Amino acid sequence: MVKSVIAFVAAIAMASSVSAQTLFYSQPIAATQWTAGKPATVSWTNTCSDVVGNTTFPISLNQQSGLYQVEVPGVNPIGYLNCAKAGSTTVNIPATIPQGNTYSILVVDGGNQSYSAMFTILSTVPGVNTTTALPTPTSTTATSTAATTSLTTVTTTTGPATPTSTSHAGALKAGSTAALVVLAAVASMML
Repeated sequence: MVKSVIAFVAAIAMASSVSAQTLFYSQPIAATQWTAGKPATVSWTNTCSDVVGNTTFPISLNQQSGLYQVEVPGVNPIGYLNCAKAGSTTVNIPATIPQGNTYSILVVDGGNQSYSAMFTILSTVPGVNTTTALPTPTSTTATSTAATTSLTTVTTTTGPATPTSTSHAGALKAGSTAALVVLAAVASMML
């Protein structure tokens, strides 16, 4: 039993250190709107003091795909971030990026992954996930006449004209850590 408890505590410590959020962004945040084809600013409020050696890392543009944030295919790093001190840097958003509000940035420094909140990119290229709001119902009525008269109701659903945005970055982080802790707990019970 003691062996299981020690393995569980070690797994929790390992899980929290493996995927620690090192950087905290002040830009982009959930209310941020970048425009495809134009420069944008990434700002962070702390340092990566635990990193030894090189402190300059690529900034990847990610987009939600199902439950995960994945790197946008075919897009090179949009810039580089030197986390030796808090600051900001200018990044370049490709003009080919589709419009959407489920984008985030990711900086991986060593074993640490630092995601931003999800934000919006405005673009002339149509996107798939341009709103997260629930649809609102509307209805219309039509009548038809034949041998008998009947009333037919057709209901259509349309989304709001204004996209909404929600940050799920914390949930992404917590989900990864929780999965590792559960896996470690199950493994320790098998010992």
